[in-house]
Amino acid sequence: MNFLEFDYDSIVNKFQMEQIAFVWRSDNILHYRVKSDAHITMKDINASLEVVKAWGKNNKYLHLFEAGQNATVDAEVREWASSSDQNQYTIADAILVKDRAQRLIANLYIRFNDPIKPTRVFTSQSEAIKWLLEQGATYALTNPSWNKQTIK
Repeated sequence: MNFLEFDYDSIVNKFQMEQIAFVWRSDNILHYRVKSDAHITMKDINASLEVVKAWGKNNKYLHLFEAGQNATVDAEVREWASSSDQNQYTIADAILVKDRAQRLIANLYIRFNDPIKPTRVFTSQSEAIKWLLEQGATYALTNPSWNKQTIK
């Protein structure tokens, strides 16, 4: 599959940057795809946050992160991603890995950065989506309007 192609029928919105493409699915999953050999910095994160804020300042999402081969992330980004600052728009994070190296890096992130929101590593996209939807169902019990988020 091409870096920019997402095979979902139910896309609410989408955005493409130089190193990151993402879609907002109708089930409130933001699926981020990072280009192979990309190096993600806070500049990339801040640019994507501006888009997400524009879609709805009060919206919260389930995040599915998928990195291309040899993609890297700055330590500052990892620290930010695990903090309460990042949690403003996040219910849960699923990290989709393709090989052992990505799995090792993702597990090290979870172990050493200790994210404050539910975060798991997956090798199967369908299992990651299933888990994210379970997290969303739990969140919706106390936030019933969550399933009706819209673009502002």
